[in-house]
Amino acid sequence: MKHNIRVIAAAIAGCAAGILGTTSYLHGQAARPLDGSLTHISFTVNDVDKTAKAFAALFDVPYTPAKEYRDVPWGPDFPGKVMHGKIAQVRAAGTNLEIIQTIEGESPWKDHLTKHGESVHHIGIGVPDVPAAVNLLRSKGGKQTQGFSPTVVYMDMAGAGLPITFEVTQARPAAPR
Repeated sequence: MKHNIRVIAAAIAGCAAGILGTTSYLHGQAARPLDGSLTHISFTVNDVDKTAKAFAALFDVPYTPAKEYRDVPWGPDFPGKVMHGKIAQVRAAGTNLEIIQTIEGESPWKDHLTKHGESVHHIGIGVPDVPAAVNLLRSKGGKQTQGFSPTVVYMDMAGAGLPITFEVTQARPAAPR
C-alpha cells in the first residue's frame, strides 16, 4: 500500500512539475499575429454553379448553392466602390472551398480572373486579433484590397513577393470540451 501511495505521489509530482515547467516556458510569450487556422480556400471562376458542382462531385459531398451578393464594399482604400458576385461553398478535405463569380462591374475578383484566369483568389485564415494581423501584413508589404468590417479584411501580399491574398477574419472561440 505504501508503495502504491509513493507511486501515485510521484506521478502527481511529475505532472505538476511538467505543468509548471510548461507554464514557465510559455509565460511571457505573446501569440504571433498570424497564429490561427485555415478557414477556407477561395477561387474566382466564370461559372460558380458549374465549378461548385464539379468540386462536390470530385469529393462526393454536397454543396451550398450560390448566393448573390450585391453592393459589397471594397474597403477603406477604395471609398464608395462596391462589387457584386455570386458565392457558393463546398466543404471538402477538411476545409471550405469558396467559389466566387463576379456578376457585373469592377471588383478585385474580376481583376484576378482577368489577370490569372480561373484560380485560387485567396486563402482565409482565422486569427485572434485581426488588427494586429493586418498591421503585420501591411508592414511586410501587404495592401488592403477589401474590408467588409473590422473583422474581415483582405490583404494582397504581392508587395511582399508572395502570389497570394489573405482574407483575415476573427477566429471563433474554441468549442468547450
